Amino acid sequence: MTGWVSRGCHKVTETHARKSNDQQQQRVRLLERRSGGAMQEPIALDPQYINWNAVLPYSVAVKEVAAGVAETHRLFHRMNDFLVSSGFERLESLILGNSLSGILSEFLVKNIARASKTLVANRKVGGYPDLLPKGHYPEDAVLKGGAGVEVKASIQRGGWQGHSPEDCWLMLFRYEAGALDGAEWVPLRFTEILCAELCKEDWAFSGRKGESRRTPTASIRATGVEKLRANFVYRIPGVGVGKHRAILAIHDRLLTPLDE
Repeated sequence: MTGWVSRGCHKVTETHARKSNDQQQQRVRLLERRSGGAMQEPIALDPQYINWNAVLPYSVAVKEVAAGVAETHRLFHRMNDFLVSSGFERLESLILGNSLSGILSEFLVKNIARASKTLVANRKVGGYPDLLPKGHYPEDAVLKGGAGVEVKASIQRGGWQGHSPEDCWLMLFRYEAGALDGAEWVPLRFTEILCAELCKEDWAFSGRKGESRRTPTASIRATGVEKLRANFVYRIPGVGVGKHRAILAIHDRLLTPLDE
């Protein structure tokens, strides 16, 4: 007689349970084929494309940013390892568009704060900016402060937006992940990291009109975009825009600050 396996209020036959398990394993193998095999080990920024001379505020070191990115890779890939092995799709398939960018931004904020000697994550929910100078604000929390660094992850090559025009330091992380324009599946990787101090004049504000319920946004003007692209922390070949496309980091590849 076929046995029964109890699952709370439901019962399934052992044969059905084995069939479900086989189907789950097939989904895992399918997802691995889509991603080019089993998930890769955590990766870091390629040292040869890091601009160790980039100007960063609050005595933040470039190698601290690189360490925060490496930890973000590690966290993201480990989460995907679990999802794929459990029969689910990867994060970049489950969470799309701005939602994925928002999650990556949160990961970067937390991991850069862990790596930095001078910055902490803003402990205020919804607070601005994301990273604060240590000890500058009571309990390292502020709803809207003037000191610190705002962090933004984006899959877009330009047209970046915020919620309102601000005088601020902005660190922008361009990334790619998933199936891009019908091409093969690409695991998460950061392609360009930009940082600059923007002023309100570098933003164009788009408020609501009439009875519109659209969220008010501010877009970075060409002046602000140029500031960001001119002070790049990281840029791999082929992703720069305009005159910056050919500008890459130049340094001794045999010895970088990551070796120290």
